[in-house]
Amino acid sequence: MANAEKTSSGSDIDEKKRKRKLSNRESARRSRLKKQKMMEDTIHEISTLERRIKEYSERCKVARRRLDSVESENAALRSEKTWLSSYVRDLEKMIDTTTSLTLTQSGGDDQNANADGDCRRRPWQQYGCDSLQPVASFKT
Repeated sequence: MANAEKTSSGSDIDEKKRKRKLSNRESARRSRLKKQKMMEDTIHEISTLERRIKEYSERCKVARRRLDSVESENAALRSEKTWLSSYVRDLEKMIDTTTSLTLTQSGGDDQNANADGDCRRRPWQQYGCDSLQPVASFKT
């Protein structure tokens, strides 16, 4: 009877070992599948990020070209503004000279010089040249 118990407990042990091995194999298989899925997901994420990097790189190039264009235009406009400011100062000096000459010739009556309005703002109206208009902009 002792022999039968040993055989019975020996077969129980063998059964437990077999179940343990089977359980370990299944666990290892699940682990390999999980690792494979994680690897595939990582590869997919890498390709997505590389695509986004390329897209943003192109956007950055376009924005850089636009910035260069706007900066160039801004420099040209600043230059034109400087030239126009100088031109306006020269015109104001000419108006001042013309006004002082007119005042000198008319006997210095300041009221008559400004009777038709401020000659600095509308010099073409002071001399009866209503058809003349100031030039809107100048290019160098």
